[in-house]
Amino acid sequence: MTTIKSKKPVYKRWWFILLVVLIIVPAAIGAALDDGKKNVASVSTVSTNTSNSVDEGDKKDMTKDINVELSVNENVAAGKVSLTGITNLPDGTGLMITVSNENGFRAQSSAVVISNEFMTEEFSNNGQALESGAYNVDVTMPIASVQPDAVKKIIGENSENLKGDLVKEGDLGKTVNYSKSIIVEGASKVDHSAMIKEYKNKIIGSYKTIKDTYGSHSKSLDAVEWAKFAREFKENVSNLRNEIEESKLNQSDKIVLSPACADLEMLLTAYAASLQGRGDDTEIKRLKTQIEEAIK
Repeated sequence: MTTIKSKKPVYKRWWFILLVVLIIVPAAIGAALDDGKKNVASVSTVSTNTSNSVDEGDKKDMTKDINVELSVNENVAAGKVSLTGITNLPDGTGLMITVSNENGFRAQSSAVVISNEFMTEEFSNNGQALESGAYNVDVTMPIASVQPDAVKKIIGENSENLKGDLVKEGDLGKTVNYSKSIIVEGASKVDHSAMIKEYKNKIIGSYKTIKDTYGSHSKSLDAVEWAKFAREFKENVSNLRNEIEESKLNQSDKIVLSPACADLEMLLTAYAASLQGRGDDTEIKRLKTQIEEAIK
């Protein structure tokens, strides 16, 4: 009787097991490497997002709102005033400071904020003591467009980061405005109205004199007498002009009265040319109009 040996199933043979091992193990290793790469990429992405978040936070800190604060102290010495101030506006901010009174005095000084402080030049009346009395002090921060770039980065391109009662909306943009009143013990108070009237009367007298003298000489010219009159008239008007310039009148009043004296001197020259037959009636009319405007 012939004996038949049974064959082992394929999956139990040694070469099949070896083949399976060679296929499965590398695949498992590859899958593990792929997972590792994915995890590394994920960590990198989180790191980048964190960096962006920090940058955005820094930008917010740089552009935070500023509730504007500002104060001014005055120093009065010998009737002259200097001002110092404290503010939380950023370094480099440009300010304009104005001192004025009800009699027409007005002077300005520019200042720059440094370490939260600013100071002005000395305010005086052409180097002399200010007139005693009350004065207004106005501090203004102009619109952002005229401020340095470093300042605009903090306050905003249109000063949108500035807040508080001192911030005002204007036609050209936001400004900062601060005001206070101060008392100056300076020179004795001047009666400006009386002084202006006095100088106007002197100009009126000189104007009448030159017109009358020109009228008489235009009918019958006496060259010697005219020359004598011209010398005296020019000297008197020049002295009057110097007196006005050195007076305690406010600059705004001097700007009106002093040029009238210059016009009187030019009218003298124009009349002299007319008496010599080479006058300019248009120029004479222009000068007379300007003088009459100043003394009305």
